[in-house]
Amino acid sequence: MSLLSAAKLADAPLFAGLAEAERIELADAFVPRHFADGEAILIQNERAEGLFLVDAGQVDIGKRLPGGGLALLAKVGPGEVIGDMALIGRDLKRSAMGIARGPVATWYLPADQFRAALSQLRAASLQLQAELGRLVASRVVAKAADIAGLLADGPEAFTPRPQRVLAPVVEEAFTPEPFLAKLPCCAAMTHAQRLAFWGAGERIDVAADTDLALVGGASDRIWLVVRGAVRSALPHGTGIYQLTVTGPGQLVGIAALLVDGAHDRLLRTSEQATLLAFDRATFTEMLDTGDALSRELGASVNADLVTALDALDQVEARILAMRRGHAVAA
Repeated sequence: MSLLSAAKLADAPLFAGLAEAERIELADAFVPRHFADGEAILIQNERAEGLFLVDAGQVDIGKRLPGGGLALLAKVGPGEVIGDMALIGRDLKRSAMGIARGPVATWYLPADQFRAALSQLRAASLQLQAELGRLVASRVVAKAADIAGLLADGPEAFTPRPQRVLAPVVEEAFTPEPFLAKLPCCAAMTHAQRLAFWGAGERIDVAADTDLALVGGASDRIWLVVRGAVRSALPHGTGIYQLTVTGPGQLVGIAALLVDGAHDRLLRTSEQATLLAFDRATFTEMLDTGDALSRELGASVNADLVTALDALDQVEARILAMRRGHAVAA
């Protein structure tokens, strides 16, 4: 059986940032898979079990249409990766179809094999986890920009949300461990890891409708929601247009930090909230240490980014439906 070369991996953007030794290690995990013309490589809504690196041929990526047919989203060729979200979570389903147009040769990386290497803290798997985070973060930023464009084109169609002014209520006797143990991002951490994570941040109690970040502001901090909720929004008219609401156990502000850009959205608490704030240097160091804490944190970061991307997809679909005059549930 032929083996994938590290040099071929280097040509794919997802793997280009890895060191040569890490690409060699990853290349050994890929196996060849071939598809005939018209064969489905990715099947929408089926469990995502691995990614494919296209070696030869072309793949059409699209969404199924009601009643049959495919809405074409992209054409993918040699050196490009499809199905990369499979490496982020066990329960993720394919969001689109991938259909071979002519004979297609691919290299396949099983998600379970990647996770096994990640559990052993293998350098290649940890680095790939980080690269996936940056990839999804860039998609989140791009999707928010698309939505901003839609809002700019149709300002009369949307209702801004007002801002309230309420004083914060601070609970001095708050202890972190009972909360951290229940949060998705910390559930797999040990007691010691949770306390180290908490100690690296700064607890802040903030009132409802407090602005954490403004559009165009520096992405020098991120926040873990411990209690309460934070909404992301775009300025709209005299108010804001809500995009997402982030609850306990999720991170906010992470996409801007990972792409090293300014905040593209307003971040505002939607109710009284307890947050754990991290500065850029501290959070980046925790992600890059290569230990068990960085593995769990990286997995949480990627899962939160996928959740944000899914939510933005729904917002975009809703706006487009409103434009077409369709009834949309609130």
